[in-house]
Amino acid sequence: MVDQAERFMRNLGISQFRVRHHDQNTARIEVMPEKLPLLVEKREKLINKFKDIGYTYITLDLEGYRSGSMNEVLSK
Repeated sequence: MVDQAERFMRNLGISQFRVRHHDQNTARIEVMPEKLPLLVEKREKLINKFKDIGYTYITLDLEGYRSGSMNEVLSK
């Protein structure tokens, strides 16, 4: 699921990002802050594609893209 979602994101023209998979049906998208407006602009297309892939919930991480963010919970 993540691979399909990330391919879609690349096709939108976004190069630095991550799609994080949570639970069984939640995608958390991390992009550079300057790309947030593009995702809002492409919102409907993004929702439709991610739901087709199998995600029920699609979230946008307002902290943006950062390496190792999945480890943040472990360090608290």
